[in-house]
Amino acid sequence: MLPSFSTKGRQIPWSRPRVAGSLDMLSNMLLVGTLGFTLLQGQTLVPDQKQRVDHAVPATAAAKPKKPRRLLVTNLEMHDGHPWHGSSYDFIPVANYAIGEMGKRTGAYEAVFSNDVEIFRPKRLRQFDAICFLNTNGVIFEDPELKKSLLGFVAGGKGFVGIHDAIATFVQYPKYDQWPPFGQMLGGTENGGHPWDGEMMTVKIDDPKSPLTAPFHGEEFRIADQAFQLQEPNLRDHLHVLLSIDVEKTGLSPKHRILPVRAVDQDFPVSWIRAYKKGRVFYSSLGHGAPVFWNAPLLEHFLAGIQYALGDLKADSTPSARVAAAKK
Repeated sequence: MLPSFSTKGRQIPWSRPRVAGSLDMLSNMLLVGTLGFTLLQGQTLVPDQKQRVDHAVPATAAAKPKKPRRLLVTNLEMHDGHPWHGSSYDFIPVANYAIGEMGKRTGAYEAVFSNDVEIFRPKRLRQFDAICFLNTNGVIFEDPELKKSLLGFVAGGKGFVGIHDAIATFVQYPKYDQWPPFGQMLGGTENGGHPWDGEMMTVKIDDPKSPLTAPFHGEEFRIADQAFQLQEPNLRDHLHVLLSIDVEKTGLSPKHRILPVRAVDQDFPVSWIRAYKKGRVFYSSLGHGAPVFWNAPLLEHFLAGIQYALGDLKADSTPSARVAAAKK
């Protein structure tokens, strides 16, 4: 068994782990040193980044845990069956540190980091309350048992958290649905890259009454990060959208390809929640650039999403289209 380790700003500037099977012990341990913080794969978190995160991490959680919670966090990235480093790879240390510190400081959960795919076997998954795909990318495993175990974990009443590149997991160009059931669980399938890739975007609050959007106080905000577009039609029929791109205020960039379905409805959800059978799903497309992980309102938003997935924070996950229809 391989070791695992535990552990208002309104405008944010914009600024990938490893192979299935055995990993070197040092690459799986959290080591703190004078020159930085060594995380998975020997990547380091420099002191300046640590200080910024420390300053932004929430002091308290939105909800009191019903029991001690464990969150499995993985950063696996694969391409053509081999380890691969995508564009978010360099920012994984700061993302891991922020997610770990939020749980530690607030007592909301214990984060356990591992890039060993064997941890997704049913017997090993049982120790966790939720799984977080934190900038995972590509087809990270093909084993049918692992796939069944992952979906069964969520469907059986546990939680799933996806941050940024999680939407591009079990996706590899030029085919965008290598494993459709994963996209169905998560709520959508990325297709065509980034409609905005570092450009400043205006993000609106779609559900200002949700406890997950409370950190924004109902106010839209501007951010430069990567955004994804989903290939499925009628997204709000199955997503409870929390945040989305205000296309009118942001503008569609002529530099990037826009899917026909998105050109018509101009719907680009940024974060959402949804029920998946007995389980709970939270996803946010924000989280490519390091500054996202030292922005206090966004960290509060992520923490609330994690607590929703863990089962400690109650929130309405009714699909947005049904909510809108009920108001008519």
